[in-house]
Amino acid sequence: MVKKHVEKLNSALDRLDASLIGPLGSIALYLSGIYYQGTGDLETALEIFEDDKFDLDSFESTTSSVSQVKRDYAILAALNAIWILQDPHRQDVRRNNALMEKITKPCQHHPNMDIQAAFHLAAATVNRSPPLPSIDVRSHLSQALKATKVTLNMQFTCITLSVMCNRFFVSVVGEQAEKSALAASVQATRSGNPLWMSVADGMLAQVFDLNGKQFEAGQALEKARRRAQHAFPGY
Repeated sequence: MVKKHVEKLNSALDRLDASLIGPLGSIALYLSGIYYQGTGDLETALEIFEDDKFDLDSFESTTSSVSQVKRDYAILAALNAIWILQDPHRQDVRRNNALMEKITKPCQHHPNMDIQAAFHLAAATVNRSPPLPSIDVRSHLSQALKATKVTLNMQFTCITLSVMCNRFFVSVVGEQAEKSALAASVQATRSGNPLWMSVADGMLAQVFDLNGKQFEAGQALEKARRRAQHAFPGY
């Protein structure tokens, strides 16, 4: 469906003789990157997200609304590139450091709270050298959660709670760990995303098992497996 609509958009731009260097060109290019990322062609997606159109350094003195739109798509492209580069085979902490430094200024106080949330999630999870202190990780996750409460973005809330649970509670015994894992599971279910439901229920199973609740762990693990099959049919 994404591919079909991106092709329609490109055809419309050709018919209208619209400039591909304008904001519509940025939108079309970014959406094509989303298509390739979503279908697993990460090399092509990364090439698109690192295209010169998305060079954040060229938007240093953005003033016009057209430039701001193009800069926002450059920010989104950089965030997508950062996630792709966290693949173990692509890990390069120096590159991560450089990318995070580049997006910090335009993202930290961005008027779009979803962009702020995405930035704080990246800041809390991207591998860097030296590693980010735990207190800074907590701060970024807290800021991400604060932003998601403003926008009521269930997907971001689900991801943030899952990252919190994984980072601070998944290997901890106690009631607080169970509460964290349950909160992540409940929010994942609300988001309706089978991938994150599987992730959250898998962590919940680990926490239950660590706390000696084998029956509950088995139930949560079975739910995680079913949801993983739904997220990745055929695997």
